[in-house]
Amino acid sequence: MLKKLCLPLLGVLLLAGCASSGNTLNVTPKIVLPTQDPTLQGVTISINGADQRKDQALAKVNRDSRLVTLTPSRDLRFLLQEVLEKQMGARGYMIGPNAPVDLQIVMNNLYADVTEGNLRYSITTKADISIIAVAKNGNKQVKNYRSTYNVQGAFNATNDKITNAVNTVLGDVIADMAQDTSVNDFIKQNAR
Repeated sequence: MLKKLCLPLLGVLLLAGCASSGNTLNVTPKIVLPTQDPTLQGVTISINGADQRKDQALAKVNRDSRLVTLTPSRDLRFLLQEVLEKQMGARGYMIGPNAPVDLQIVMNNLYADVTEGNLRYSITTKADISIIAVAKNGNKQVKNYRSTYNVQGAFNATNDKITNAVNTVLGDVIADMAQDTSVNDFIKQNAR
């Protein structure tokens, strides 16, 4: 009886392992949180995300004479929205609808340009994110965050190496967002 259950289960696990190692990159950047702003007193903001990339691929790699398209493991607009919610919550904002200031975080670009030679590879990743703040009084601010990261090494650019490069460049942009106070200043000036 136990053998009848274990054999199919082992087969399913093997197939699941093959499927997950395919064309999906596990995008899990390090999230840096800013310090709390003690001057905030119950300010509510709304946050949503948008993905405006022309192509949903994170990378396109030539493997075994065919072009393989690598895509993210999760929807990037929800990932960015979650990051911004955590950062603004750490500053001391409350997140909710009908707020005096609406924030939209937009993924403009996130791509890993992968080149492979006979014995070396190069991965250049670029990230471009905008935060658009719109106040109910009509004022608007657009803040852009960009970063580039390059890594080179021997042999092939595996999915793990590409994933690490994507997570590194995205983590750099998220850290820049945490250190920048211009969006916070805009909200404080326009949330009255």
